[in-house]
Amino acid sequence: MLLSFPRTLAVGLALLGLSLAWPAGAVGGNAPDAVYTSIARDIRAEIASGRLTGVSVALVQHGRIVWEQGFGWADREARRQATAHTPFSIASTSKTFTAAAVMTLVKAGKIALDAPANDYLGKHKIVDGHGPTAAATVRMLASHKSGLPTFFLMYADGEEARAPSTDALLRDYGHVVAPPGTHYEYSNLGYQVLDDIVQRTAHEDFGAYLEEHIFRPLGMKDSFFDTDAKPSSSLAVRYDDEGHRMPFYLTATPGSGEVYASADDLARWAMFNLKDHLADQAPILSDRELDELHEPESLIGASQYYALGWDVWERPDGTRVVGNPGGQAGVRSEFVLVPGADAACVVLSNRHSDREFIEKLRDRLLASVVPGWPGIPFYNTPAPAPLHPAGEYAGEWKGSLTAQGKTVPVALRISPDGKATFAVGDAPAAVLEGLGLLDKRFVGDTTGMIEAPDAEREHLRKISLDMRRDGERLVGEAVAWRIAVDRMAIVPYHMELRRRGAAQ
Repeated sequence: MLLSFPRTLAVGLALLGLSLAWPAGAVGGNAPDAVYTSIARDIRAEIASGRLTGVSVALVQHGRIVWEQGFGWADREARRQATAHTPFSIASTSKTFTAAAVMTLVKAGKIALDAPANDYLGKHKIVDGHGPTAAATVRMLASHKSGLPTFFLMYADGEEARAPSTDALLRDYGHVVAPPGTHYEYSNLGYQVLDDIVQRTAHEDFGAYLEEHIFRPLGMKDSFFDTDAKPSSSLAVRYDDEGHRMPFYLTATPGSGEVYASADDLARWAMFNLKDHLADQAPILSDRELDELHEPESLIGASQYYALGWDVWERPDGTRVVGNPGGQAGVRSEFVLVPGADAACVVLSNRHSDREFIEKLRDRLLASVVPGWPGIPFYNTPAPAPLHPAGEYAGEWKGSLTAQGKTVPVALRISPDGKATFAVGDAPAAVLEGLGLLDKRFVGDTTGMIEAPDAEREHLRKISLDMRRDGERLVGEAVAWRIAVDRMAIVPYHMELRRRGAAQ
């Protein structure tokens, strides 16, 4: 998803499942009952092999649940089995609920999608080089084109560090790294700002708002937000890729990914979004408002878009597919709607591993109710066009990055043959790899340590640069990051450099 980033970081994120991809060929072909019997047998075998721990699935069509079932363990140590009603962490699938919460306040006349997001914020605002900006709107936050960078940090039980407030996040990371509205950059930070906007507008905690205005009216009895999750004995415990139990953790941006929901509840959420109008569901949003949530806003690439909380794929035959997968340590969720067939599929796992099996499972389920299910082509992040020669980028560039209130000097040297080095602070310059242009942006990967609390705490030594040319300036971000099977950290720092010798 993070197509504004260098290819190295984008590939790392893809390995964690932060994109949705279908094989190009058709799937399935058996009669439905045989399909479900076969699927159940294969899930049990995968759990028995140790590659999965707990799985829950649901399939819906025409306003009814065709099949749902849980397999394996919600809590292996307590011998508590997973069921269709077990709440799983769903990571970024949560964004569909955050966007819907915003839309309920739009419906109530309390939020305007095209108003400046800063109109609804507190002390700390979204800023650009001139201060608070009116250019970043609520709609742009929801469609990942506000100019705010990507961001992810985890806080596990037992750690000294605690998740920051939204005000603190905006103070430290609220500087746009691109002009609002110009391009897509997947931003968990942007979704946490939406969480804050909902709380300030509704005068209610975000979890309480979701419960009162979405979960309860739609009959979602197994769903809750992170603040309610820790004491619960019903949720699915997370396990790492090797099957080890993980401590409970929160993230710095709960509005981007901290809903817990069961497969049964997500089936109900899918049917609501498919406009099936179940008798026991309140019309919290109109069909027109649902259409606005699902309408493409930001181009990701090829025929893939982002709407308001939803990924959208448009096929050449006019078929539209919407969804939002989730992937982080101890979590994999697949949530896919095919509106033209009035069908949807849910697959939840409390391990991040076994991606290929989970995706094939999702497609086998969809193929049982969507004849000839063709799949959606995988979108490959394009490689940067190499700078050979460096041309107008050659020279010495000096400037600074802003790291949690601290100004850190940086220097970039690009030789005419396209070789480059990057230095942070007083540290020796390191080679810049993968140097090139991607969608008119200058990108590359290097190593180093940015002396800022979050980067130091997470021991982040990989740095990706993503900058745009503005005359004799390079403006953008330096992203310190680390992605592993049990932990992920992505920390962006606004950066500006000027060519040495250029007029001020």
